[in-house]
Amino acid sequence: MSTVLKADRSVAESPAEIRITDLSMRYRTVSGDSVFALDRVSLAIQPREFVCVVGTSGCGKTTLLRIIAGLVRHTAGRVHLRDREISGPSADVGIVFQGPVLLPWKTVLENVMIPVVVLGLDRDAHRRRAMELLDLVGLSGFEDKYPKELSGGMQQRASIARALVHQPSLLLMDEPFGALDAMTRETMNLELQRIVKDAAITVLFITHSIQEAVFLGDRIVVMTPRPGRIAESMTIDLPRPRELDAMSAPEFGSYVRAVRRLLNARGMTH
Repeated sequence: MSTVLKADRSVAESPAEIRITDLSMRYRTVSGDSVFALDRVSLAIQPREFVCVVGTSGCGKTTLLRIIAGLVRHTAGRVHLRDREISGPSADVGIVFQGPVLLPWKTVLENVMIPVVVLGLDRDAHRRRAMELLDLVGLSGFEDKYPKELSGGMQQRASIARALVHQPSLLLMDEPFGALDAMTRETMNLELQRIVKDAAITVLFITHSIQEAVFLGDRIVVMTPRPGRIAESMTIDLPRPRELDAMSAPEFGSYVRAVRRLLNARGMTH
């Protein structure tokens, strides 16, 4: 069954894909107020590990992801991608946001190729990879379509292909399926498992859904309300690949209840 550990024990001495040490973040609002978003967060994520982060709105989940992505500067602490401290955006990191954020005047293929253009990579070689990724995410034959011609789920598939086209070692996903209907979300969860396995990539996945976290994650990190701290880290010991029927299994339900208890014990509700 699960292993529940205090957050500071999750920072192992073995080589990690991401190592976060005593990370804190304060920022000022437009009105001049000071907001304490993150407080002494420490976390290690191992290569090819799929880590889901859960917590209430405003607990600092997205701030944490943006700091790891190099999009936001933290106030204190350190973040390392393997042996290199993160000080800005990195070609080793791919990001999938809450919405697909596709440029409407570009085709699907052109959207997927955006990181290649921005990073100045070989376009011919990466065009072949882009086509392979579109096939991987189930969009073969849609490369010349425009975003408005795709469903919401298809648009998000395109954004996943875009995040992987430059072959990053780390994929950051900020509630990527939150705006989708329930059936499409389930389908995307199934597809994401397959895509991540084939890409052999490390994933940090932000979600409000406990069920989604249990279904996708090798490990679930529970954050406290602001200022965000890591309250607990829970290993999910369920076989892969996971099918939707797994959600009705007693073991799955036990994990969901355990995470919910952790959230409720800290005054957090879902």
